Amino acid sequence: MTSSTADKAGQGSASSPGKKALAEVRALRKRVAELEREVQECRQLNKRLAEIADVVAEVLLPAEHRDDERLNALLASYEKTI
Repeated sequence: MTSSTADKAGQGSASSPGKKALAEVRALRKRVAELEREVQECRQLNKRLAEIADVVAEVLLPAEHRDDERLNALLASYEKTI
């Protein structure tokens, strides 16, 4: 094999790992984007759950300790998220 043939053969094998690495980077970027969307969804669900927990806690208080204005505000806030 001549040196130019060896160089061409070396280039072919060098570009294949490079293409594989680029494909892996693309796949990882796509996965990170998916995970970021899932994290955002979890944050929104956790916020809604906290709002529901606030409403339930206020409703479960005995009537004499309940703050009706706060309960109405909590319900209005929750209804906006639905």
